[in-house]
Amino acid sequence: MSNLNFLHSGGNKVTLSAPASNPTSDITFKLPQADGSAGQVLQTDGNGNLSWYTIPDNTNGLVKLASLVVAEGSASTTAFHFNNVFSSTYSDYMAYFDIRKTAVSPNTFCCQFGKTSNGTVITSNFYARGTSNHQQVNANNMGQQYYVSSSGVFQLNGTVDGANNGFGFKGYAHIIDPYNNNTSNGVCVNTTIMMQYHTTNSNKWREDGGCMGDHGEQQNLKDIRFGIVTGAGNGNDTSSSSTFAPVYGRCTIYGVQKWVLLK
Repeated sequence: MSNLNFLHSGGNKVTLSAPASNPTSDITFKLPQADGSAGQVLQTDGNGNLSWYTIPDNTNGLVKLASLVVAEGSASTTAFHFNNVFSSTYSDYMAYFDIRKTAVSPNTFCCQFGKTSNGTVITSNFYARGTSNHQQVNANNMGQQYYVSSSGVFQLNGTVDGANNGFGFKGYAHIIDPYNNNTSNGVCVNTTIMMQYHTTNSNKWREDGGCMGDHGEQQNLKDIRFGIVTGAGNGNDTSSSSTFAPVYGRCTIYGVQKWVLLK
């Protein structure tokens, strides 16, 4: 193994060493032509060309993990199921969605969680409780609802008028601590949603909501599924056996880097 030594005038040296085992081919690293700025790090383009890189600040700390785009003709009740998207790498996640339905009756945006990464979700022994505040666009119609589920259906908005095909939900969800084995904690989903944003009528709603499930019942959640369900309404139990609508649209999930949260 070869070493490259840099001798200091004081007598000590700094050594760069070749790999312990023989590389599969020659490796050449080409240094940048000038020094970088304070705080920058060296990065490679995969071909040995090194350049200075500025680590993003706390406004750009999202890492894309998974994305689904589903055409209307491919709509299904499980179209937006993400397997194995949660891990110990991140504690927080962001999901950005534009999801619409093809069926008539289901009218409540929801999510469910899974642990097996085989396309299934938890349907029992998983309590979820939440509230939402809603306001109708161009009207003074506003209010609050609360909801529960004993079978792991996280209702992310109140039950609203959604009789038309193509009814949709557009917004984002902040998912906190899904992959956690601390039974004293819970998974939390906070959302901001615009409902019926694409229709021509004036019955559009903006809603902020949040729902929490108990990690004492289910830990180390790996999967999530977004959907549109027949909501049980204010204070009643939304069941996993409720009617789910075939859905289409797009959804992307990002991991939030921990250094962003701590900065």
